[in-house]
Amino acid sequence: MKRLILSFIVCVVSCCLLLPQMAAAEKPDKLYIGVLADMSGPYAPTVGSFRPGYIDACNYINEKMGGIKGVPVEPLLRDNGGKVAVSLAQYNELINRKPKPIFIDTAFSPVAEALRPRYVEDDMIGIHAGNLVAVYPRANSYGYYPMYDEWYGFSAKFFKNKWKENRKMRVGIITWDTAYGRAMLTEKFFAYLKEIGVELAGEPQLFGIRDVDVTTQLMKLRSWKSDVVMSCIVAGGVLAVKKGMKEMGWDVTYNANGVDEGTLNLDPVTLDGVYVQRSGLSWYDTDHPAMKFLLEQFKKNNRKPSDKSAFYMLAWQNMAVEHKVMTEVVEKYGWEGLTTKNLLEAMNRVKDFLPWGGLTKLTYTARRPVPSHMRMYQSQKGKIVPVGDWEEVPDFIPEK
Repeated sequence: MKRLILSFIVCVVSCCLLLPQMAAAEKPDKLYIGVLADMSGPYAPTVGSFRPGYIDACNYINEKMGGIKGVPVEPLLRDNGGKVAVSLAQYNELINRKPKPIFIDTAFSPVAEALRPRYVEDDMIGIHAGNLVAVYPRANSYGYYPMYDEWYGFSAKFFKNKWKENRKMRVGIITWDTAYGRAMLTEKFFAYLKEIGVELAGEPQLFGIRDVDVTTQLMKLRSWKSDVVMSCIVAGGVLAVKKGMKEMGWDVTYNANGVDEGTLNLDPVTLDGVYVQRSGLSWYDTDHPAMKFLLEQFKKNNRKPSDKSAFYMLAWQNMAVEHKVMTEVVEKYGWEGLTTKNLLEAMNRVKDFLPWGGLTKLTYTARRPVPSHMRMYQSQKGKIVPVGDWEEVPDFIPEK
């Protein structure tokens, strides 16, 4: 009899212990995505369109696709104004919510760098720009486009293939003195220049994110006989460099990865002719089914011309892959299986995924948590048009 009573007590206690787990496995009322971005500071002309992009993509997923297995998804948008400390405080606020977000999406390199180890500590997943120090050493981070040094390896090869003179092409660099601006300046990038027979003109020139006069730096690059000038900058930074070149009367090939529609709107005449690498379509790829879809949504939601930047598209891209992996995990494991471990495994299985019919092409693996395809575009008469084919970037993934 005592054994029977003891067994009954053990059974009751076990059931009580399981109740919280059973409750946690119930279908949630809503799922959340945390979004940290500069929507009012120096990056805002390009990055600010994250806000309308996430709102529109989530609304479409909820209204047309049934959310995540019937559960609506909501973006928790936080404007950091381009300030790292503000963004880190916002991250702490988000992960201490109940329920906390499933993903954290960012568009600010120093924040992504600071959060890389935090994602592991806090059992989170982050999707952000392809900055080497924000992805490696490998953690729970993924890039929504290739790593920045790979962008410029891709560019160097593009221009080298067009080089006709009987001497080595010289590349000059002027970039922001920030984590984002310096992200192109890696040992692998410089080694790749030598490998393909391209010389570095002098030394990389740095300038502040709010500087508007870069004449001194440009004069050095011109004195070092740069044939091509490259910058890892956006918005006003690109305009400052191009204005400086124009004022100096220096007609040199210029490549800046931050030339999207948001940047171009600042001064399309001055910015005409700038080359820009892209991992996804341009707004002017109007014959592509994916762009037709996006333009339809843009118009339907009464978005402003200033919202037409790459980051509006990236918001849709991120939501597409997050919808994909969350749905797969819930279908396979149930709601109790919506864990970071299972989501990471699902992310690492993403292969040749075409968000919304092909805004870009995404493949993620445990070794390479960033995409690998790019195409060269150029600003021409107020439009950003393709001037090359889609190709794989050089692989600068660290060996360890």
